[in-house]
Amino acid sequence: MCSWEQRKLESLFTKYEDKVNTPDSGYWRLGLRSHCKGTFHTYVDAGHELETTEMYRVKAGNFILNITFAWERALAVTNDEDQGKLVSHRFPQFKPNSELAINFFKHTLMDKRFKHHLELSSPGGAGRNKVLKVSDMLKYELLVPSIQEQNIISSFLNNVDHIITLHQQEPFLCGNSVNGGVKLC
Repeated sequence: MCSWEQRKLESLFTKYEDKVNTPDSGYWRLGLRSHCKGTFHTYVDAGHELETTEMYRVKAGNFILNITFAWERALAVTNDEDQGKLVSHRFPQFKPNSELAINFFKHTLMDKRFKHHLELSSPGGAGRNKVLKVSDMLKYELLVPSIQEQNIISSFLNNVDHIITLHQQEPFLCGNSVNGGVKLC
């Protein structure tokens, strides 16, 4: 059995930036849903670009968040579908170091303590006035085991998530057609 350690996020991540000039011929933009509901993509037509000269290219396998709505847990771990999408400076990305399995970290995003820490790190009134202080957020301490144990735990939790998803889809998958309709189980 390996021992677990309290580690600050700043020791587990490195800020990741891949600056690009804002395209003027249209581009795919990445957005974040609140409450850890993942990412989404929208196409920005030519002539509707952000009024900024620089944007940042998203890399799969990074921790990303929206500093304006981090207190509402507008954050995610990026995946292959997110790769190459563009974001503004309000969406910092963090690359995990070799001591952190990003899939293990992904399961901590829903932790109530982490949510409380994000709220405390986002001072201000409400909405757009509650901008995250990234340096404060990086002080959050996460309990982590060895990288091998992180991989085992994340594999187990991913399998549980997959089983839950299958059971949620079950009424749609198990029926036979009855008189033109679908028989639910």
